[in-house]
Amino acid sequence: MRPIIWDDAAQRALSSETTRAVRSLSLKEAREKEQEIIQQSRLVGSTIYTKMFRASNHTAIEKVVLLLEQLGAQIEEGTLQLTGPYKIDPELAPHDDFLNLLAKTIQQAYRGKLLDDPRVHQLRMYLDRQNIRYIRKKFGIPGPTDEDALAAYVHAPKKAGGLGGHGLRAERARLHNKYQTNYLAGNENRKRVTPDFHSEFILDPEGRFVSQWNVLEMDEAGKVITDFFYYKERYPTYAEWHYFQQQILNGESFNYADRNDNVHRRLDSLPPIHLDYPLRKKLGKEWNNPQDKLEYHWREVDRNPEPYAHRKNIGKKWGVFIIFFLLAKLLIRKHK
Repeated sequence: MRPIIWDDAAQRALSSETTRAVRSLSLKEAREKEQEIIQQSRLVGSTIYTKMFRASNHTAIEKVVLLLEQLGAQIEEGTLQLTGPYKIDPELAPHDDFLNLLAKTIQQAYRGKLLDDPRVHQLRMYLDRQNIRYIRKKFGIPGPTDEDALAAYVHAPKKAGGLGGHGLRAERARLHNKYQTNYLAGNENRKRVTPDFHSEFILDPEGRFVSQWNVLEMDEAGKVITDFFYYKERYPTYAEWHYFQQQILNGESFNYADRNDNVHRRLDSLPPIHLDYPLRKKLGKEWNNPQDKLEYHWREVDRNPEPYAHRKNIGKKWGVFIIFFLLAKLLIRKHK
């Protein structure tokens, strides 16, 4: 099978952007700017990469395959490794337009179908890593916890890389509260997602991110280490090993769907059963998901979302209230 490359439409987008950027520069400056744009075009999610991805006339599945090939995505011993030559843009924000564009593209590529490519499924873990890094690097200095950084991200102006006051959504975190033996209520993790539903963050009761990227390590070649016995030695005590497993199993997971619906089930909820990397599958066999409303009571454990987050149905409640108010007003007028 021939590798997929940028088509003419994407190349024209690159050429147009380059021409515009160098128009008023000297020859030397123009050459430097051209090289800068070329380098930026190899960062997945950068402004120019997004323009090329959007302009391309490739089919949705061809675009997905192109991105995977550019990142050097290879499944090695069941785990996705990214070996380049392209990289994920280190400035890619959790709410960035590219992530929404990518999600829409994957929705089109798997319209009416279950996501069945382990590369596409596991790609989300690298998007999660970028999201965690972004929040901690840009907003983690002022406050002592990840939650402080997350709140700072929400309130930061958009020009500063934040959400400009657009709060995160508080979502059910049942599947992010797995347990081994007995479910102990009162110390549940909480889920917060970006307004578009795609990027999510899991917070423990102390406001720390629960994430596989807190514990996964890279080898000298820049590949993720997923050897079970390697980590068994790294986390020798019961408490340490329990913490390691919690981070692997209860952490965040980027959503390709736009909401919690059947598309979410096909693209996000079901794929982990068969497509997760072996280490996560092995650990997951010993853990259970709490039963909804029997063990996990969302409205009790996450009753009062923080000022930077809100429940997803708040708009619906206000909508019902407004409709009721208008109907009542009409009835009053009729009886006058």
